[in-house]
Amino acid sequence: MPWYEKMWTWIKDFFVNNWTTIVIFFCVLIFGIIFIKIILAVINRAFKRSQKITPTAGHFFISVIKAVLYIIYIIALFSLLGIPTTSMIALLSAFALALSLALQDTMSNLASGVVLVFTKPFSEGDYVEFNDGTAGTVVKINMFNTHLRTPSNQIVVIPNKTAVTGTVTNFSVEETRRMDVPLSVAYGTDVDKVKEIGLAVAAAHEKVLKDPAPMTRLNNHGASSLDFILRVWVQRTDYWDVYFDLREQVIAAFNENGIEIPFNQLDVHVKDDAAEKELEKAVSEKAEKIEKPAEETADMTEEKQEDKPAAKKARKPKNK
Repeated sequence: MPWYEKMWTWIKDFFVNNWTTIVIFFCVLIFGIIFIKIILAVINRAFKRSQKITPTAGHFFISVIKAVLYIIYIIALFSLLGIPTTSMIALLSAFALALSLALQDTMSNLASGVVLVFTKPFSEGDYVEFNDGTAGTVVKINMFNTHLRTPSNQIVVIPNKTAVTGTVTNFSVEETRRMDVPLSVAYGTDVDKVKEIGLAVAAAHEKVLKDPAPMTRLNNHGASSLDFILRVWVQRTDYWDVYFDLREQVIAAFNENGIEIPFNQLDVHVKDDAAEKELEKAVSEKAEKIEKPAEETADMTEEKQEDKPAAKKARKPKNK
């Protein structure tokens, strides 16, 4: 009997003798995934309705439950194929141990994700900044990383370990924020007038809070300007709108009141110093002294060359 007939016979006998197991396997394969998705959807809906569980914790727990359900799903499929589950569990345990040793950073991110969920240094929707300068709105916190959306609409993935061990500045915790607007004017400007204009601009803006009251003070004596600070308090949602409005309105107010906007400038003073002239004179005299010996040496060399032929004629012997 050819080999392909033997193979076909073996396949036919296998399906005939194990058709019930094969049907159950495919049912579990198909409906298992559907069942897992239904369970996750029900849990997600329950988390959203719960007042005690934050969206951040809900997403994290769903990720963990999803991983556990798929592990159970895979073990069930192997058991239907006749593979002993006890040995499979032992194999998975050994694999998990080896994987945890090889992926220590990944396991650290997992543990850090648990810390983030329970300590809640930030939540989804908060605007945060990490110590490396990365800033953005928290989109979601997964098992291993945190997703941020930057102001330029880019998604940045931060490892949970970095979020736990590093310094995080949360701009969304408090409802109000302090704003420091820098003002610079030229030297000679009336300080009281600048302070008066700054306070008037702040008082005219409807989104600037009255309490704490705005303040304008001289902050620094710059290289080319007097630097002031206009300090106001605003709602955190109005921060950037108020910031840009005040910068534009202050410039307009300065122009109306004839206050000069400074620019970098350098004063150069040219002096006719007598010492420099004496130095130039000394250098020229020294150069002349160096040139005179050189000329005398050249004259002496020429005289010696003229005396050589006469000396040779005087020393020439007479042959008779």
